[in-house]
Amino acid sequence: MFRPDRRLFIASLLALPAARGFVSSAGAEEKLACTKWTMTEDGLHNQPWFIQNSFLDLKEELQAAKEAGKRLVIVVERKGCPYCAKMHEVYLQKPEICAFLRKHFAFLQINQQGAREVTDFDGESMPESKWYRKYKAFFTPNVIFIDDDVENIGKKSVGKRIVARMDGLWPEDAFLAMFEYVQDRGYEKGGFVKWLTSRKKSAG
Repeated sequence: MFRPDRRLFIASLLALPAARGFVSSAGAEEKLACTKWTMTEDGLHNQPWFIQNSFLDLKEELQAAKEAGKRLVIVVERKGCPYCAKMHEVYLQKPEICAFLRKHFAFLQINQQGAREVTDFDGESMPESKWYRKYKAFFTPNVIFIDDDVENIGKKSVGKRIVARMDGLWPEDAFLAMFEYVQDRGYEKGGFVKWLTSRKKSAG
């Protein structure tokens, strides 16, 4: 979970003008319109620009995302989750957020209570309700950023397949900043807080 002390520290970084310059950079991105969410039969909010009608073969989805020049994000949600609703109804309705996310990321939605079969990167098949436990996606929404090494991802441990994640709904600025962190491949140089601090210094 996103601990309060880290929340306050990151919020303080994002609140500084020098630090906020990179957060608002999505405004310069291609204007990909925000869309009205729909409700799935399972009771989940869903965006039309999420991956639709997937066979849930994760390696295939990763390959498709990479060919499209995007990073694969798996978002785990569940029916009745108020924070999932807020993500869709508030965060993903902000032009500076939805434009950046639509341009750079392919979203695959997993239902924490679902029965659809997921074929994991290593070829193992299991229902959604078991897959989320394998990836320790207990808090919802759980946003999992996947390594883009298509050829070798199935050989890696579960932890190594994930380059970053958000357990639960983070504050709005931190939510967008995490996507920028992954797009910038900041995880190759260190953790999210270190990256935020470095960007603040660079902007200053």
